[in-house]
Amino acid sequence: MAPLNADDATATLARTVAEDLIAAGDAVVVNGLTFPAQNYKLVVGSYGWWRLVNRSSRAALLLIDQGFSSPEIAPLMRNVFNHAYALNWLVDNGEAAVDAVISAGAAAHEKLLKKLKDTGWAIAAEYDQALAQQAPEPARTPAEQALHEKLLHELGNVHDMLDRYGSAELYPVYSHLSSLSHTSVATASAYLAQLDDGTVQIRPTATDLGPADVIQLAIALIQAGHVFSPLIDGDPLRPAVDKAIADLGLQGVQLLPTRTK
Repeated sequence: MAPLNADDATATLARTVAEDLIAAGDAVVVNGLTFPAQNYKLVVGSYGWWRLVNRSSRAALLLIDQGFSSPEIAPLMRNVFNHAYALNWLVDNGEAAVDAVISAGAAAHEKLLKKLKDTGWAIAAEYDQALAQQAPEPARTPAEQALHEKLLHELGNVHDMLDRYGSAELYPVYSHLSSLSHTSVATASAYLAQLDDGTVQIRPTATDLGPADVIQLAIALIQAGHVFSPLIDGDPLRPAVDKAIADLGLQGVQLLPTRTK
């Protein structure tokens, strides 16, 4: 994580940076994307994750403007955080990572189909038909299969993905956001205020946990743009990414981890 102060002044600056990066992303896609033919699989595989970071960041900012606070936007923040680092993982590992995402999707589809059948959903027939039309797994050498299984594991285990990129210290961020995205004591207590006499008082809104969310959005947008932009013609997000880095004073800071394991 970049060394930024989690204060209101930094959050105000980060808000401007985030809005500029979201606007730059919108401008890039308005007329479609062009890219070298050799990048086709990676662009198709990574575009959705990059776009989700941008759109979810916009949604989070809209919610913040409407008075919603950290516990209420945590599912969006978790998605943005996770996808920004996963996007780096995907592009770094190339087409083999895209294949792992496809395989994981097929396995999830099959698992959902079984649950639909077991619980009597009529729509199961449609899922069954779609599953039958999926392309079979390609033949792989032992080395390719070992890599495939390694990437599948990393895709399904956020801690290990971060750890293998030397960023295990970031897992508590994901864990914290996860605790606010599931049924937990964190969400149960988000609307309660602890009083000095040991009793609690209800709150109509969730506790405000400070300005860190907006700062994290700016970092994630920088990371996502930095990874995705070089895949398409002209590296069109580079001016906006470089300006964001300069505005936040992050020149020379390694914002994206590299594989260590």
